[in-house]
Amino acid sequence: MTISQYIYLVAVAAYVLLFLMFSRFFLWKRYAEKRYWHVRPNVTISSILETSRVCENPLPFFSILIPARNESQVIEKTLRHMQQLNYPKNSYEVIVVTDEKETLEADRIKPSTMKKTLAFLIGTMKGCLEPLGSEERSLSLSVLSEIALLEYHTTKMKEHTWLSPLELTNEPRWRSRELISTLATELIQSRGRLHMGRVYCLLRRAYPGSSDDDIARLYPNYLCLTLPVIATFESLAGSSHPRLLHAAIKCTAQAGHKVTQDILASFTNIIAQGMSSSLQNLIHTDEVRHLCHDVYPYCFPTTQNIVARVLGEGNMPHPVIKHVDVPHDYDGLWLSGRQGSPVPSTKGRALNYALTRAVSTETAICGFYDAESRPQADVLLFVAYQKLTLKNETKIWQGPVFQVRNFYEMGPFSKIASLYQAIAHDWYLPVVFRRLPFVGGTNLYVEFSLLQALGGYDHQSLTEDLELGTRAYLTTGAWPDYLPYASSEQTPPSFLSFYRQRLRWGAGHLQVMDKIRRSEGSPPARKELLLRHLSIKGPYEWTFYQTVTLLPPTMLFLYLTGNVDPSILPPFIRILLNVLSLVYICFTFYAFFRYRHFLDQTSRPLTWYGHLGVGAELCFLPLAAFFFPVPYTSAMILKAIGRSPKTWTKTPRTGE
Repeated sequence: MTISQYIYLVAVAAYVLLFLMFSRFFLWKRYAEKRYWHVRPNVTISSILETSRVCENPLPFFSILIPARNESQVIEKTLRHMQQLNYPKNSYEVIVVTDEKETLEADRIKPSTMKKTLAFLIGTMKGCLEPLGSEERSLSLSVLSEIALLEYHTTKMKEHTWLSPLELTNEPRWRSRELISTLATELIQSRGRLHMGRVYCLLRRAYPGSSDDDIARLYPNYLCLTLPVIATFESLAGSSHPRLLHAAIKCTAQAGHKVTQDILASFTNIIAQGMSSSLQNLIHTDEVRHLCHDVYPYCFPTTQNIVARVLGEGNMPHPVIKHVDVPHDYDGLWLSGRQGSPVPSTKGRALNYALTRAVSTETAICGFYDAESRPQADVLLFVAYQKLTLKNETKIWQGPVFQVRNFYEMGPFSKIASLYQAIAHDWYLPVVFRRLPFVGGTNLYVEFSLLQALGGYDHQSLTEDLELGTRAYLTTGAWPDYLPYASSEQTPPSFLSFYRQRLRWGAGHLQVMDKIRRSEGSPPARKELLLRHLSIKGPYEWTFYQTVTLLPPTMLFLYLTGNVDPSILPPFIRILLNVLSLVYICFTFYAFFRYRHFLDQTSRPLTWYGHLGVGAELCFLPLAAFFFPVPYTSAMILKAIGRSPKTWTKTPRTGE
């Protein structure tokens, strides 16, 4: 055999080995289903109350903590979901932990935004759109949207009822205003060419549960209110040629005929003139300033505003919801205080503040979720059942997190990464618990007494969750158990945001290993066990998988340069090897259909070719697989050169 044939055989052997390693997924699936998923007890509220009575133990009281800094996009729906968990409503509470820095920053930028917006509305900023920042533009469009609604409700627009075929639904006025403002903002950003799929997405979010037929009847109603807002905005910006309006009429309103376009433009301008007249009256009476102040908190809501709005409704039975605002100078230590100067915000710092100041005195177990979490409804029943019936004294329960909910908002790389992460949490996480006390930051339940014994979280750790799990084992011997109830969440939509999140995870993993090496007083056997398995599941595996990803491009280069000779194997074997590659693609599609019901369907494609495009993105698996380990190997390289990340960074969200 020649050297080129040897190279090919080595590559084939590596390829077969990797396929066998991939096949372990199905062994893990069998283990997870047999050990956890298929043996979940059927627990109801009545049965758990009966179990509590028979066991002569009180029903566990839960405190669910949700750290939420700059989470106004997602926190409202999360709170409403938490209110609907299947558990006696007087036996759990929800604690939202916000950060005072968010309010301080909002107060800091408000005067400047208000001043520039008023100048634009009054007419002292005539000219091009560039001088107007995104904040001022958003506030201006919200004010104009409110004026459009005022025009509508005072019958000026109702004279043109053919432009508004449906009455506005019974939504609160501010919701309709913000929907019109959002449509106007996105029309401006798209230069009037807003895709109809995006229009449907925004309306589906505003009217959850509505069918596409309902949306088809709704969107003309909102569009006929949005077009005058666009026209008035262009007029205020000093545009003598309303190109944006005409583009919106042609593309978004789908008026294909020139006559139809002219008719819509004429009637839109009539309504816009009425809006301009109303605006001038508001300016003359100085009411426009008050209108800006009234609209501002809805246009730029802080997380605190959203939580206060939910708490203020009080129109349905629900568990107690508490709101805790972490002071900007809280030092982050357990049972500690304020130091008088700003302290960097971390998740551990926020949780320590809430655990020592907001948790009920009757709390037995604390649950932890991210601001966009959607746990399955029976999760509290299961944890309570285990607490009441198990004799092994489990103190930590960690459930899987399927980060696929914003699937349709992601790029191709994040789509594929989210599906494989869900598979790993579904099938592989139970196997990990046999060797490593892995604890995640969400879908996690910990006995409050254990948290008190540990002194809470390490507020300076980049991965406060993994650090808590390893410290719990080192100091108390506590080991987490797998919780077979999933929570759906988001994955960072772009590769850059994905990379930053995973880089923090990788750096935090190495940071935890260093902390364990420095720790004193822990049993040496436990330290050795933890460090060994953290090394295997960390640097060793990261290096191996990154090396594996280099194999295909290396073999391609050698083949193109004539250094690989496949003729050593019969043709049918080479064909079989190529067919095996399709297994990975098919498995990716299987994962998509397996977790499809966890996806946020409001962003789903509107057309059949849109769905075809999603399928095409999943075929990028061979290219995407190369980048999966990159953030973790980057963490090792940065640590080696002394430039490892030192600060905790927040994961970006997409709107819901």
